[in-house]
Amino acid sequence: MSDEVENQDEGAEAEVRSGHSSPMHPAHDPLLGQTFVDKYAINKKLGEGGFGAVYAATQLVVDRPVAVKVLRPDRASDPRVRDMLVKRFQREAIATSKLAHPNTVRLFDFGETAEGELFLVLELLTGRELSDAIRDDSPMHPARVARIARGMCMSLAEAHGQKIIHRDLKPANIFLCDFDGSADFVKVMDFGIARVQEVGQEQNLTQTGMT
Repeated sequence: MSDEVENQDEGAEAEVRSGHSSPMHPAHDPLLGQTFVDKYAINKKLGEGGFGAVYAATQLVVDRPVAVKVLRPDRASDPRVRDMLVKRFQREAIATSKLAHPNTVRLFDFGETAEGELFLVLELLTGRELSDAIRDDSPMHPARVARIARGMCMSLAEAHGQKIIHRDLKPANIFLCDFDGSADFVKVMDFGIARVQEVGQEQNLTQTGMT
């Protein structure tokens, strides 16, 4: 079960990265060039996992570039994996929808298609992951590290104020955007295993032995 979940996370978590496409399978994707849920023109595939993919798209009504993340839970043979994927996807939508800080990736839309595919529509980011910056630019100047850390803390402060604990902070989930003349504007991403506390209740979306 852990392999299936890991494949989904590692592949589809190209997330909202317009400048970070990975090589795709040569087989034609039926969504490419199509209008998704009558609102989003699918332009390019950014990443793909075992249970879904992330696409660069255009929100037609306002001509806005977005990232469309599609989950196909029917591809999971194990019903426990399928249930976990759906819950994690929904948790990402719920957690992100509560957050509005500029240092947190923005959620524009969430829903389910007639075919049972779940989707998130997020802002499309330009830049690179913090993991790439660490690999390419190390050693980083302490002042730069402090600026990046401050952006992360600003995002998390709002999340914690909403009783949302990210639980998966790592360089691959921190994106450094090219924004307003700065190449290090922080965006915290992927709240898929966040813990959201509501009225004294919380739900754990990880299990022993799962990645």
